[in-house]
Amino acid sequence: MTSEITLFVNPTAGRGRGARAAQPAASALRAAGFSVRTVLGEDAADALTRARAAVAGGTGALIAVGGDGMANLALRAVAGTRTPLGLVAVGTGNDFARALGLPVREPAAAGRMIADALKCGRIHDVDLGQVGDRWFGTVLASGFDSRVNDRGNRMHWPAGRFRYDLAMIAELAAFRPVPYRIRLDGGEVREIEATLVAVGNGSRVYRGTHVEHPKVTVVRAARIEIAAEGVTGYADGEPLGPLPLSARCVRGGVRVVGP
Repeated sequence: MTSEITLFVNPTAGRGRGARAAQPAASALRAAGFSVRTVLGEDAADALTRARAAVAGGTGALIAVGGDGMANLALRAVAGTRTPLGLVAVGTGNDFARALGLPVREPAAAGRMIADALKCGRIHDVDLGQVGDRWFGTVLASGFDSRVNDRGNRMHWPAGRFRYDLAMIAELAAFRPVPYRIRLDGGEVREIEATLVAVGNGSRVYRGTHVEHPKVTVVRAARIEIAAEGVTGYADGEPLGPLPLSARCVRGGVRVVGP
């Protein structure tokens, strides 16, 4: 592996934590002997183009500095390649990093862990979800989840995760079940009414005890097709577009630098 690695930075993540986190993470990596270059980009599309160029150029690893949105953007650059992905999680939710057991909001510690893992070869194949040419590491959400995201993204107060908690309360007041049509692994179409349909690639919703509730149905499938009127799909909190959508599990879709 080349000693040159790339920091993929979102300077606005976590109300500026992304920009502040890049320096201690880079310092830890340089102290371990790595050559670090930084990719910013003028916007998401430009940043993705630059990240893909770094991957195509043979960078030893792509290290995303930010939250779940930045991790999702980084996945689009490295998924399906041999380039490892590292995460310096300093965003609002950091769900992908939490699911992988990585440091959260500790950029220096994350940088040291990544450096040590790269030197020791602690790189793990991790399954991903895929919708068309888009990837997700944690969840494809639709229904109540996506409407909370819609509302939360329009809000400017309060900051952080509490914004989405407040959006959740507001949506609960007016929400009605959504008629869905679902097909699992090419089987028969199921017609159901549901508050939400979430395609998960890991644990979610805090402690995850919701799966034991009698109103919650959990199934396992390698491919799912979801259709509903007037519902947007979100992958790792990023909008994909309106349903219908088809998602599949890709075994070992990304190589992740881990503890």
